[in-house]
Amino acid sequence: MSAHDPHPTPDHVPDAGEPSIPELEEDENIAPRPEEEIADVLRAKPDVEDHSRHP
Repeated sequence: MSAHDPHPTPDHVPDAGEPSIPELEEDENIAPRPEEEIADVLRAKPDVEDHSRHP
């Protein structure tokens, strides 16, 4: 982690009875699907084409 973290998180001290290791969110334990990675690549280049005209 760099010294200039854009999203600093405060240190968390667990309460009594709270696990010291945070549990994962429901969607954090499922690997991304291949089509999500493809969509990310396609979104990386802005679509500046004029889509106002319909064929």
